[in-house]
Amino acid sequence: MREYSLAPASSRESVHLLGGLIQTRERLLGLLDELDEQDIHHKVHDLPTIAGYALHLAQIELWWNNMVLRDTGINDEERERFYLQEKQVITAPPELEKSWFLSRLGEARMLTREFYLEVSDHEFRKSGYHILGQESDGKYSAEWILYHLIHHESYHLGQMYLLLKWINGQREKWDHFNSPYLSI
Repeated sequence: MREYSLAPASSRESVHLLGGLIQTRERLLGLLDELDEQDIHHKVHDLPTIAGYALHLAQIELWWNNMVLRDTGINDEERERFYLQEKQVITAPPELEKSWFLSRLGEARMLTREFYLEVSDHEFRKSGYHILGQESDGKYSAEWILYHLIHHESYHLGQMYLLLKWINGQREKWDHFNSPYLSI
């Protein structure tokens, strides 16, 4: 019988919920591992590419870390490195390699892990985080933000799997058509 859990039991709630985000990322990395450079940039109608979704996930995770959890903002170097634009669009430059996307995903995830490994259970549940530079009365808990990141990543991961099925249907990769036995 298989048992399913987020992570080994932890004494801190933040670390336990972080296990769910780690599992979601492992599935994303497994999907990306199966793909070649053409697949991640393959365009299906007017939908974003898998590369676009991967970059979007890294951008959003960076944004929540810097604009809410750390209250530091996003500097010009990060804007350039993560291709952040004022108007949010899910797209990625076609010349970027898969390793580049993996690096951005890893960079954003390290910020998340560092924050949640240090936060106390009290701070984890406290609704005291606000969006840097916004004059609103909305406040977020670190718990809500972590749950939101899990939901957001799993939502787009599902879209990426759907795109992969579509790509495989559009461009079949059957090596047996190149077989020398067909010319006999």
